Amino acid sequence: MSELGLRLRFWLGQLRGRKVRVDGHQIFVPPGVLDPVLFRSGAWFSEAVAARLTGNERLLDLGCGSGVVGLVAQARGARVTAVDISAPAVAAARDNGLVDVRQSDLFEAVEDELFDVVAFNPPYFPGGPRGPVGKALYGGGKLEVIHRFRAEVDRHLVPVTGRAWLCWSDRAPEPTEVLGATWTCCREDRVDEEVLSLWEHVAPAAEHG
Repeated sequence: MSELGLRLRFWLGQLRGRKVRVDGHQIFVPPGVLDPVLFRSGAWFSEAVAARLTGNERLLDLGCGSGVVGLVAQARGARVTAVDISAPAVAAARDNGLVDVRQSDLFEAVEDELFDVVAFNPPYFPGGPRGPVGKALYGGGKLEVIHRFRAEVDRHLVPVTGRAWLCWSDRAPEPTEVLGATWTCCREDRVDEEVLSLWEHVAPAAEHG
C-alpha cells in the first residue's frame, strides 16, 4: 500500500460509514472504525483465522473493530468474546451480531479469563495515533501496543494448547524484530500490492510454584 493510498483510506474511514460484506456477513462500519475491506487486512485475517479453527474454541477477538474476525469465527462454531478500546467499535460489533463485546484496553476487561485462541490485527505502523482510525493503524513510536500485547498474551491462553494469531503487513517493520523468537509465520498471501501474513505463538506450559 503506498503512503498516498494509506492516507486516502485513512481519511475515508474518518469521514463516513460503510456497509461491507465479508464471508457472507453484511457488516456496518461506522466512521472512525477501521474498514476491513477498504484496508484489506481485516477481511483477509478473518478468513485466515477461520480456516485454522476446528470448532467450539473459545476465541478472543482483540481490537475487534467492527467485529469481522469474531463474526466469521462465530459462524465456524467458535465461542467469541470481542474487545476494543473504541466505544463506537464496541457498539458496531454488537450491532453486527456479536453478543459478548466489551470496551477494553487490550486485555483489561478479560483479566482473569483464558482462551483457546487470541486473534489480534494490531496497529503495526510506528507512530502516534491520528484520530480514531489511527488507533487501529499506529501502535506508538516503538510499537508499544504490540510489545504490551506480547508481554500479556500468555496469561490469557490455555497452557500448551492455546494459540495466538496475529496479522502483519509487509508495509510494517520486520515482524521478527518486533515479535521475537516465539512467533512463527504460518501463512502469507499477496493481496493486491500488499503481502499479508499470519503469525502464530504457542502457549507455554503453566508455571507452578
